[in-house]
Amino acid sequence: YRSEVFRRLYKKHVKSKGGLLQAWRDGEIELNWTTVSRLLELAYRCTMCRRCAQSCPIGVDNGLVTHELRKVFSQELGLSAKELHDSGSVLQLNVGSSTGMSPLVVKDNIEFIDEDTAERTGIEIETPWDKEGADFLLIHNAGEIMAWPENPGAFAVLMNAAGLSWTLSSDLAAYDGINYCVWYDDVQFARVAVRHAQAAKKLGVKKIVLGECGHAHKALTVIADKVLTGDLNIPRESSMVTLREIVRSGKIEFDKSRNDFPVTLHDPCNLVRWGGVSEPQRRILRKVVTDFVEMTPNREDNICCGGGGGIMPMGPDYKPFRMASGKLKADQIRETGAKIVITPCHNCFDQVNDLSEAYDLGVTAISLKEIIVESMIVPDHIKLNSDK
Repeated sequence: YRSEVFRRLYKKHVKSKGGLLQAWRDGEIELNWTTVSRLLELAYRCTMCRRCAQSCPIGVDNGLVTHELRKVFSQELGLSAKELHDSGSVLQLNVGSSTGMSPLVVKDNIEFIDEDTAERTGIEIETPWDKEGADFLLIHNAGEIMAWPENPGAFAVLMNAAGLSWTLSSDLAAYDGINYCVWYDDVQFARVAVRHAQAAKKLGVKKIVLGECGHAHKALTVIADKVLTGDLNIPRESSMVTLREIVRSGKIEFDKSRNDFPVTLHDPCNLVRWGGVSEPQRRILRKVVTDFVEMTPNREDNICCGGGGGIMPMGPDYKPFRMASGKLKADQIRETGAKIVITPCHNCFDQVNDLSEAYDLGVTAISLKEIIVESMIVPDHIKLNSDK
């Protein structure tokens, strides 16, 4: 509906050939505030997963049309969701993160995570900050640093156990891979993407590695190619690839019997359908769990979780819509019989846990790196806390 309304407005006011036949074919539609406000509301009731484009026999891409609509509203009319603009991208550019964490606060949080991880696992870790010449700059979804410390903690355990050269950056915006602007405004998007690339260039790293965040993957590994040119065109890699290389490198041994229960995998739209990254995570799971159960359909034919397109951060008013649009995913998860859902995207992670509660699924979403750590045999060179 939203795509059709947009098309009719375009035909009538931008590319009109005039005449009664054209008016009859396209249908009369008035350009007034009622039309505009309804279109704005509808533009934010779409996860932009683009599964429709994949299924449509003539390739109508409603997700892309929705994105263009949001851009028109934001870039031309100054209308956007406050949760995404004021509390999202503006906050990230001015303070450093869409979570509101400044560089000082994020360092304190990571120090706490290092200590907490050592307390829980007995493995002593120290996350490196602003290390020049490292092989890669890891950019987390900062929401994990705030709400799910197990995730960045697991990353640090694996990086150090594998002996990799890596670092985090404390530069403004460079420690938060989320780019809320990818949902609604290309100009604002470019500002954040450039900050990420500038931080990597400053440290002289070989590449940027994106944490488990679907929209961060979409932003920096797909769309940012339009703006990161010249010496800002830093190589960018999905953490799925990095983690796969760790698992198959032989630097760490794994005992899959430690994960002796049914495990299923959710394919985030932005990671798989947008980014084409579907096999590394599967190769990892076959190495670290005994009973990997595929959802049907999967990979690029996956069913969207219902939390993408900026809908997850938009507060309680959108939660009923999220839960309703996620019912197909809830049904799909239930059919697997698994109680653990590997969910390599922070938005999907939160959404799957919400769906579990709403539909009584009894499942828990965890990140890929967490289940890898669960099966890891601690290498001899790792410093252990003898009390643990």
